[in-house]
Amino acid sequence: MINKVTCGILLVTISFFFCLVKIHAADVTVTGVVPPTTVTLSGVAPASSTITIIEDGIVVATTVTSVAGTFSKTVTSTAGIHNYSLFLTDTGGLTAPNTDFNNVTLTVHTDTQINNIHLPPTIALSRYTINNGGSTLIYGQGAPGSTVHVYLNGAEKFSGVIGSAWQFILSNGYHQGNNTIYALLTRGGYINSVNSYTVNLNVTACGRSDLNCDGFVNLTDFSILLYYWGTNNFTADINKDGTVGLIDFSIMMFDWTG
Repeated sequence: MINKVTCGILLVTISFFFCLVKIHAADVTVTGVVPPTTVTLSGVAPASSTITIIEDGIVVATTVTSVAGTFSKTVTSTAGIHNYSLFLTDTGGLTAPNTDFNNVTLTVHTDTQINNIHLPPTIALSRYTINNGGSTLIYGQGAPGSTVHVYLNGAEKFSGVIGSAWQFILSNGYHQGNNTIYALLTRGGYINSVNSYTVNLNVTACGRSDLNCDGFVNLTDFSILLYYWGTNNFTADINKDGTVGLIDFSIMMFDWTG
């Protein structure tokens, strides 16, 4: 009688253990976010300027630089090889040439970075035609903290560290006829910018009685005429008869601008 009870208890115990370890299969779903394929372009340009980003010939984004002249823009794209160009428009409405990055390989689901972009300066002249001896203001904008280098007919004429806007007065070193002027930027830790656009300065001969070539016939020219009165000074001898005298004075009065 005792043996039967013991066996019965054993059978129940084994059956209960079997129920505990029995496993049923179940479906499990895992969700997640796949990162996009992007490119991030960052660098420096004039303060508060607008940067336009072009991918494979199509404008894909714009951004505005900070007051310190920095910018960073992330653009969603596709994996593969792409060409990028950036250009700026400064707060005065002037633009600068494209800075290009060709054959950039983007990896799928990864952000590719193009850093330390140094965009070129803008440039303009206050006067594009001057008389020989006259002057014009060369001005533009560039990345704050960069050094601008201004070239006249291929030779460096001016340079200096800039805030954002920059300017220089050109009053000598040019020649009669057409003169070319452009600028570029240098900066520690960055490659040199590409050249700015080239602007042309046309220098004409002085007016007939404009003896100091400032664009006016006035008391300054009259003083020069009197200083050389009675001599054969080539500049003051307006009619080129070999003597500075009344005829030259009469011509100057006719040409008077004040």
